[in-house]
Amino acid sequence: MTDDAAVTVVMAAYNSAGTIGQAIGSVLLQTREDWELVVVDDGSTDDTAAIASSFGDERIRIVRRQNGGPAAARNAGIAAARTPLVSMLDSDDLWLPGYLETMTSILAANPDAVLAYTDAWVIDDEKGRVRKTTEMTYQRPPVPPPTMPRAFLVELLKRNFIYNSVTVRREALVETGGYDERLRTSEDWELWLRLAALGRPCLRSPAALAVHRDRRGSLTTDLDELQRSDQAVYRIVQEDWETDGEIRALARQLAAEGRGGRSRLDVSLARLVRPVRRRLQKWTLWHRRPPTEIARLLAAVSGR
Repeated sequence: MTDDAAVTVVMAAYNSAGTIGQAIGSVLLQTREDWELVVVDDGSTDDTAAIASSFGDERIRIVRRQNGGPAAARNAGIAAARTPLVSMLDSDDLWLPGYLETMTSILAANPDAVLAYTDAWVIDDEKGRVRKTTEMTYQRPPVPPPTMPRAFLVELLKRNFIYNSVTVRREALVETGGYDERLRTSEDWELWLRLAALGRPCLRSPAALAVHRDRRGSLTTDLDELQRSDQAVYRIVQEDWETDGEIRALARQLAAEGRGGRSRLDVSLARLVRPVRRRLQKWTLWHRRPPTEIARLLAAVSGR
């Protein structure tokens, strides 16, 4: 760690040779430079670690471990962090150059806040086009978000509107115990819920500062797996949390209703409709040309 680092970027990576260079490149482009980057190579069998090591920047550290999944890998990165703030970045995502400066400024201006979160632009990994709607639009984020922590927790329990690239106070991560390694997906949502349950504010950046790659076959495109993991989160809230009866009752109700208040029938219909909707929206869902700031970012990290 560099002596003057203020924030640790944790990047869990598994067989990410095709994307990790650009992800690290977006960290190197940050307008705030007092960071360290901990890349956790989660048992990759490709050149992930070699690419991460090739940058020659003393702020980048590589932690190698046997494969244990995203939650365990991120926890290993958190354990290696030595700064007051921790920022999460997936190895196939990107940050706009102002991400760290904006998120750390939000937390500096609000000392009681536990985390700052943002939304993400979406890029079609196959065709390189950029979507007009952000990644979390489908989760209907409350605008504005509730200012009272209790109301925020209730809204977040109904659906996960926080994108996974957050900046969190490390002491809060230590207090809550980090990611629940029993979860294969939705582990980020469950952690955001526990952080929100601390009764401290969670604050949203007004602009989308991350870029999410929309890739076929990713965990987040498996609707059945998402529904199972959401049910697991609701069970954890009901059975493992030391919380009041109202929150447990809400978790029980939402579990009965299905993901985000939708029934199993709704999810099945969504699976059938999604391909048709994508074809119909081919010309209306995507920008004809990437927005200027995204085009500049993609040009800057290309070739990495």
